Amino acid sequence: MRTKYAISALLLGMCSTMAAAEDANWSLHGFGDVSARNDYVTPRGLVVTTSGWTTQVLGGLVLVAPNGVALTAGTWTDLNPGFSKKENTTALNEFDYFFGIDADVVENVNVGVQYVQFISGQPEFAFKTERNIEFSVKYKDGGKPLSFNPYAKLFWAFSSKSSTVVLGKAGDTFDIELGAVPTYAGDGFTLSAPTWVTVGPKTYWGTGANKDGNVGVISTGLKASTPLTFIKGGAGANVYAFGQYYHLVNDNLVAAKALLNSGDHKRDHVVFGVGLGFGF
Repeated sequence: MRTKYAISALLLGMCSTMAAAEDANWSLHGFGDVSARNDYVTPRGLVVTTSGWTTQVLGGLVLVAPNGVALTAGTWTDLNPGFSKKENTTALNEFDYFFGIDADVVENVNVGVQYVQFISGQPEFAFKTERNIEFSVKYKDGGKPLSFNPYAKLFWAFSSKSSTVVLGKAGDTFDIELGAVPTYAGDGFTLSAPTWVTVGPKTYWGTGANKDGNVGVISTGLKASTPLTFIKGGAGANVYAFGQYYHLVNDNLVAAKALLNSGDHKRDHVVFGVGLGFGF
């Protein structure tokens, strides 16, 4: 917990510095996203549910300082009442909350740090609360109509009694996500192809005799979105559809998939979905 308090103190200190930095106005923005998808797969390649459609809800606020530094806070919820009819007595599968800070350190390069807490909707048979910190570096190349937007994230599971991928080390471990989001901005639509690979210590995915390499998952997909032009003023919204392919490189991710989903041990998995994003 000391790390959590240290991050909080760092954020408060940076807020004080920003408040004294300039006299221009601060700005407050909100964002949200609601999607329906056939399955729930985490960015780290854990196939959580394959039974019944899942609904995911994201929402939060962004406070932007005059110098461009942004403070973000929000929540994320996964609803999946059909996951396990025998055990799951409510629709709530998982609830997360997060807060963080990010800024452009040089032109087109953004760095950030975010605290994320994962909370199980059914802690009596699922995972225990997981506390994580994610560091990110993103390059926004700004190309039009085509841009590539490479990034790197270090996900540090610093305090937990559960493994974020089920069979790995519980707490005090990490993985690294290396990826890019190639994007084509057309006339009235946007196409993007989120693509990434996760790497890290073998014990992140499996412990003891179950260690299997330093690569977790390889993923790529295609997302198409279009804005809702009838919304006027400072708010905006878009609708989208996507397909995301996951190849579970690490044997422990395959074993975790089978454990959570009635023996399903296919190494390849595809998630389809539609959603609505909005903001002001």
